[in-house]
Amino acid sequence: MNNIAIISFFTSFAGIIGMIIWKKMPTPAKTDQAIHSAYRQMSRFISYFNRHSALALVQWVVYHMLSWIRSVYIAIRTKAHAHPPSKKVLDMVRGKVMIDRNSGASFYLKKIGEGEVVK
Repeated sequence: MNNIAIISFFTSFAGIIGMIIWKKMPTPAKTDQAIHSAYRQMSRFISYFNRHSALALVQWVVYHMLSWIRSVYIAIRTKAHAHPPSKKVLDMVRGKVMIDRNSGASFYLKKIGEGEVVK
């Protein structure tokens, strides 16, 4: 753990020194023109996005993230259902199995098993 902290510190320190040196160097006119041109092109590219297309892009990203999370959940659930002890626990949590009063289940699961409404 110490090695990671030391490496991180010296990497950050070298980056700070590099930025200071970069800032002190004179910039030729061509560099300024290139930066201005890149900024102009980027602002033109961003201006093509309106609210509708930005919303559609966000929805597309969220859809793919959620579908990936769901596929991971289904894979974990399938793997858990392959083993009888974990299948029994999952079924108890979901309320598919009647809970014995004398078992080691929580008060919440026992109340659900009796059919009471838990507030």
